[in-house]
Amino acid sequence: MDTRADPPAPPDRPQDTLVIDPVRLHIVNRVAPDTLLAGDFHFKGGLLLQGSLHGQGEIAGRLVVWHGARLVGRFRVLGDLYVFGALGHPADTEDEVDDQTEIECQGTAYVASTGVSTGTLIAAKLRMYDGAVLQGPFRTLRASRSLPVLQGG
Repeated sequence: MDTRADPPAPPDRPQDTLVIDPVRLHIVNRVAPDTLLAGDFHFKGGLLLQGSLHGQGEIAGRLVVWHGARLVGRFRVLGDLYVFGALGHPADTEDEVDDQTEIECQGTAYVASTGVSTGTLIAAKLRMYDGAVLQGPFRTLRASRSLPVLQGG
């Protein structure tokens, strides 16, 4: 999959490009579009989320929240997090925060121009692209709690 994190830029402005390659990133699990899963989950390996996942659990690898996808609840990601969709319940106002959603990312959280987070995002590192929305709080993961970041090969 090849996706651009930003809309086309004017010629004088550099453009960031983010390429998602499921094979190279060891993404072995998928929640398909229009699918809603709710409960406790433990994914071994990376996850491509194209539908909705509600509940709590752990992803032992990278997590890609695709365009139109939604992650709600308390999840721990043991790799990097790529957000093109939404973290948390939809907000009615710009100030509304989803206090039921908390996502902990042991690696780098990449929030694309289409990404929206209304929940709490905790990560070792954060990379936001122009247009990304962090409506909920962000906290840096303390080094003592972080695990080694999974390498893509």
